[in-house]
This record gives sequence, structure tokens and C-alpha cells, in this order.
Amino acid sequence: MLQPGARRCTKCGALTASAKKMLIAVSLAAIVVVASITAYTFYPREDYTVLPSVVEFAPSGYGASISCQVTVTFNRPMDHASVESSFQIAPAVTGSFAWSGITMTFTPSAPLADQTYYTVTIGQYARDTAGSPLDCSVFAWSFITGYPPTVRRDVGTGVDDFWIVYPPTHPSGGSPVQHPQWALSAVESGVVMILDRSEGCLPCTQQTSICEAVYSSYPGIHYLYLTSGANEPDASEAFAAYDPSGAVHYVPLTVVLTKVQSPSGGTAIGWHSWEGVIDQGSLSGWIADAISHWNEN
Repeated sequence: MLQPGARRCTKCGALTASAKKMLIAVSLAAIVVVASITAYTFYPREDYTVLPSVVEFAPSGYGASISCQVTVTFNRPMDHASVESSFQIAPAVTGSFAWSGITMTFTPSAPLADQTYYTVTIGQYARDTAGSPLDCSVFAWSFITGYPPTVRRDVGTGVDDFWIVYPPTHPSGGSPVQHPQWALSAVESGVVMILDRSEGCLPCTQQTSICEAVYSSYPGIHYLYLTSGANEPDASEAFAAYDPSGAVHYVPLTVVLTKVQSPSGGTAIGWHSWEGVIDQGSLSGWIADAISHWNEN
């Protein structure tokens, strides 16, 4: 993705015709070497090997104010128009953009809805000033206005529930989930946390650190670390089964599986998933609730 060698000779004494040709060749080679060194110095290696990335974003997790602004900070100067046209919030929110250096701020034109799950996406057409796309092509994360209930998360189809069918955000909302066999086997012996990621992806690296920190607090759970291209077909099966929107698959994907009481009676597999980065506090809360449900079933 993302130089010709030059050859030097020792100085001659008297210049013969053949020696002149050699001197000309040496001079040209020297020019090439100098030009190559100058170019390398002017364009550091990171400029053409490291793609633009999102390095900070807010808000995330629970507790976002309904009057909050959405901020995104990149690792380098971005093409403002391409980023703004690629920016999306679901459910849809209108507003205005402002920039301060490498940080973009989106100010909603009206207060956000309370107790609502929002997903922010920087789409695939966002570019830096050199025309390079984001490292993962698309960056997405979620936040929720207001705070979660003080009671354990219930089973249902809401944004704060363990799901036993696809949620309303999925094209197959209300339909049963086809759990991969390896996931069913794992959840038989405990709560499962799945991280589905790809290499060379900054949000994937961020989410890996978060999942590892949560796992260190709950070492009794099953932590399944799947990398696209390395753990196929499991990584593909995880996205096919647990993508909360069922649309374009964005990494990282984090999934929690447990056993729950089905509203219709009996035991069922309860799950919840997030595309993008989910903060450590929120994920820890889900794991604690998943353990509580599993222990009862």
C-alpha cells in the first residue's frame, strides 16, 4: 500500500573517451541519489504508509446529554467537505459543522431524544488533505442519551435489552438468530464475549484494549478474539449472525452472549452487539448482567 540504486566509481586520472562516458554516468547517478534523498526527507515514511485515523471521539457510552455536541479528532488534517458529507447520525439528526485544526464538531440543530441509542458514522468517502481514505474505510461508534436503568438489563428488543431475536434496527427484526455452532458450544459453559476485528484498524486496536481490560476483570468468561482474514470463517459467521444493523459490516464488532429466560418460557440465548467502539464501563456492565442471567439459567 501502502528506489533505484546508484553506482559510484572512483575518480579517474586523465579522461579518455570511455572515461568521460563513465564520468557522465556517475554524475547522473549522483543526481538521482541526491534527488532520492531529498524526496525521502521531504516526504517522511509515515506520510505514505500511515492512513488517516480517528483518534478521539465524544460522546460515547451512556450518559450523553441531549444538548451534547459530537466531536471527532483525526490524526492529521482532513478534507473538510469529504468528512462532513460522509458524516451521519442514526436516528437522523440535522446540525452544523465547525473545525478547529484536526477536530471536527457537529452541533445538532435541536436537542437529541432522551434515552436513545445513537450511532455515529464517518463514511467511506472521508479523505485527508492528500486524498487518502480512513484506515478502516469507515469509522463508527455509538452513545446513549441518559443513563441505564439501575436494575439488571432485561430481555427484549430495546437498545438496553438482551436480544433473543434480531432488534428493530436489523432488516430481519423479530426473526430468530442463526447462532454459529462454535458460539452455541461456548455459551453452554459460560458467558461469551466476542471481538471481531481486522488488522491495521485504529478503532479495532482501541476496542481490543478495552476487551482485554474487561476480560482481566472477568477471567471466567469466554473471550473469542476473531480477526478477519486470519480466523475465517468464524469472523464472517460472527458478522452474519450478530451485526445489529445487518447492513454494511463495520469493524470492530463486539458481542456478548449469555443464557436468559425467554418471555415465552424456557431458556434462550440472549445477546447484544455493537459496531464501533464501546467504552469499558458500559461493556463491563453488560458482562456483569450477562453473568447474572447465566447463573440463573
